[in-house]
Order: sequence, then C-alpha cells, then structure tokens
Amino acid sequence: MTQPEPIDPAAAVGLGREFATALVVFHEAVGRLLGLSAVERKCIDLLKQLGPVTAGAIGERTGLTTGAVTRLIDRLGKAGYVERVPDPDDRRKVVVRLLPNERMDALMASAFIPFGEDLAKVMANYTEAETRVILDWVHRTTEVLVANTRRIEHQQH
Repeated sequence: MTQPEPIDPAAAVGLGREFATALVVFHEAVGRLLGLSAVERKCIDLLKQLGPVTAGAIGERTGLTTGAVTRLIDRLGKAGYVERVPDPDDRRKVVVRLLPNERMDALMASAFIPFGEDLAKVMANYTEAETRVILDWVHRTTEVLVANTRRIEHQQH
C-alpha cells in the first residue's frame, strides 16, 4: 500500500485563498442582486437563521463592532429589509427583525437553488465518513474565521 503524497503547505494556502476569494466574490454577486454588499446580505441570512435578535447578537455572530452593526442595520432598514422593534420578551430591549420581501426571496432562490444543486452533485462524490470530515473542517474553519474577524475588528479601535 502506497502512502499518499504529503500536502504541500504553500499549495494548501493557495487553494484556501482561491476558495475564500471565490466565496466572497459569489456572495458579493448575490448581494448585488439585492442591491446590498456581501456583509449586508449575510446579515439578512443571519436573521433568517436566528429570527429577531438584538444588535449585540448580530455583533457577536459577525464579529463586527457595535458601531459597524448600527450602521449595517440602518442601511438594511433604509433599504426596507429590516426593522427595529421592541423585544416581545423584554420591552426595554430592541430587536432587529427581517421584513417579508417576496422580491428578495425570489432573487435568493434564483441564486441559491442552482448553487445547492451543484453542491449536492459535488458531495455525492464522497463517502459518509469523508462527508463528516468535510463538515468538521467547515465547522472548525467557520469558528476560526469568526474569531479572527473579531480580532481584526478590535484592532481597528
């Protein structure tokens, strides 16, 4: 049985950079469909996942500073995607709620349904064990990205 070739660290970094660039460019393109930046679009995605949350929760999940989150919510509110409302559990707090938007839903579907179908085809090439490793990598890499986003944001202030 032959051993697999060792992974070239420089090639791995290059592939990671290529992947990250493709991911950011894809999300920028989806954002442009909605008239938003990638960060604004991802904030909408976050609100779809979590439901109404405080600005602080958005900051915790994105790694953005309080000021950056406030400006982000202001832009999304002005564009008609979100609104600030009293927290139903604690009326002293305000939460950010995603507004219904059929146009946004249709544009998101036009971008993500084909993307999801293509990813399903890619994942069909892997065994269950390989898929678990891939998902573990995605999970761990996401944690590293969030932590480093927070680190960089805090360096700026």
